[in-house]
Amino acid sequence: MAKNIAELTDLIFSCYPALRNFFRNLVSIKNLPISMTQLTCLNILKNNQCTMSDLAEKLNMSNQQLTKVVDNLVEFELCERIVDKNNRRITFAKITEKGTKMLQSLYREMQRKLTVVVGTNPENLAKLFDSFNTIAEFIDYKQ
Repeated sequence: MAKNIAELTDLIFSCYPALRNFFRNLVSIKNLPISMTQLTCLNILKNNQCTMSDLAEKLNMSNQQLTKVVDNLVEFELCERIVDKNNRRITFAKITEKGTKMLQSLYREMQRKLTVVVGTNPENLAKLFDSFNTIAEFIDYKQ
């Protein structure tokens, strides 16, 4: 059966709240003091530091909005700001050891929850993996 863009749009709009809840449930840890935006910020910073401007662009938000996000992460000691030695106007955000440990804890919790969702059927795992891999290709995600 042929599908059209309108049907795809309807499916995305209809599924988004459930997908968002599914993801939130996968990444939630009791008493985690940060928002999904802050979590996304840490996930971007997990591999290397980033200028505040680049981070704002990756999060699709203004520098002013990002300042509040990073302020909270700094307050929780999950992230730190580093001023460029050669140009004081450039500030980098960098994940701290505590932030890295929190992400690792979240990763383990996500694995545990996915094990419950997928169950013991290897076909379920393959189907979910292939589905996310297909979405990753369409959104041009690079590992």
